[in-house]
Amino acid sequence: MSSYTRALRWIILLALATGLSPAAAHVASDPPAWVLTSESSLRNSPLRHLPALDRRDSLGTALKLLQLDPAQQHLLTDHVHHHEGRCGGYFAFESRAHAEDFLARERALQSLLGRANADYTIDNAATVESWLPQVTEANIRATIEHLSSYQNRYYSSPHGLDAALWIHDHWAALAAGRSDVQMELFTDCALCSTQPSVILTVTGSELPDEVVVVGAHLDSIRSGAGSNPQQFAPGADDDASGIAVISEVIRIALASGWQPQRSVKFMGYAAEEVGLRGSRAIAERFAADNVNVVGVLQLDMTNYHDAVPYHLHFISDYSNGPLLAFSRELFDVYLGSRGLQRRDLACGYGCSDHASWTATGFPAVMASEPGSQTRAFFPELHTANDTLDQVGGTAQASVTFAWFGLAFIGELAKTAPATDLPALHVDGFESQD
Repeated sequence: MSSYTRALRWIILLALATGLSPAAAHVASDPPAWVLTSESSLRNSPLRHLPALDRRDSLGTALKLLQLDPAQQHLLTDHVHHHEGRCGGYFAFESRAHAEDFLARERALQSLLGRANADYTIDNAATVESWLPQVTEANIRATIEHLSSYQNRYYSSPHGLDAALWIHDHWAALAAGRSDVQMELFTDCALCSTQPSVILTVTGSELPDEVVVVGAHLDSIRSGAGSNPQQFAPGADDDASGIAVISEVIRIALASGWQPQRSVKFMGYAAEEVGLRGSRAIAERFAADNVNVVGVLQLDMTNYHDAVPYHLHFISDYSNGPLLAFSRELFDVYLGSRGLQRRDLACGYGCSDHASWTATGFPAVMASEPGSQTRAFFPELHTANDTLDQVGGTAQASVTFAWFGLAFIGELAKTAPATDLPALHVDGFESQD
């Protein structure tokens, strides 16, 4: 951990202890929350007897709004994970007023049907094809091994904070020598406890106000452990694998001297496992600031591939139609030509962080692991067995996602002529390992 992030860790913990800002330190442990989930999820869960308000989103999806204490939130999380076989499943809010405001401004229908102020074209093969052979399984594996070596990355535990700070330092080191790169710890999330989200921005040289986002969540959780800060939740697949893929994409793109025409923001989201908290906070900030986001890619679980002929799932619901069509074409051009196959999968309401962007009005798509003949996702998710050993000790399945991530940024952010860049400075501090 660099001296900069060591100092940040103490600032966040001090703020938590004294009740001072930053916003990320407002909550010491799991607080009560208002939760917005699908009617079907609540009806089939152990919480079905609780009073709830009927609501609908702009797509007409039947929803339920109710207040849950920490134990009840974990019951809902466990139900979605184990009985519905998926992640996410709900949005969490600090008050009913915040939840009602979210619904009043909800723009999922517009997100699914609308087109961004950008042409989705595939014409940058010179850049993308030069990148793909550089993807290394060993690099992805090493990042997964490190992140899954923490006791957990639970959002309100000290391990969850340390993991976020490590990602910050790791990405900053990959960007050393780039003055067009900025690092940020995003702490303006009232329900994220001490865990910040991590954002690396590569400023576009020609269209800096048009933004491409590639993200994955950095937290982990174990079903049945509640809010125990010492729970054992290695989270190798969910979602150390997504963060590892993004790390490899950053490494290759920046080491090549690439400068995008559009700005690119790589994000590690806090507190996804407990109601998409970090990504919602960021998406709402971007909406309030009128940021022109032209496309969002979510990478959640990338490393489980067991005897199926396809290599990647595109999540077909709560994804922007034009961006999803572009992503399919992108896969076919760069990965289909290498003999790889894709398939679509519906994942349900609030399935992962892309849903935060969709609900806020931005075009988003999610790519996830191919799974097996019987399971769409790794069967050991949210258990103590979510380790690399359980998938043969390899990150080979994630290589596909690094290829796709590179194609996504190469074709959506494009390439500007490279120039020599002076050393990177991060928030006034020199980047360090």
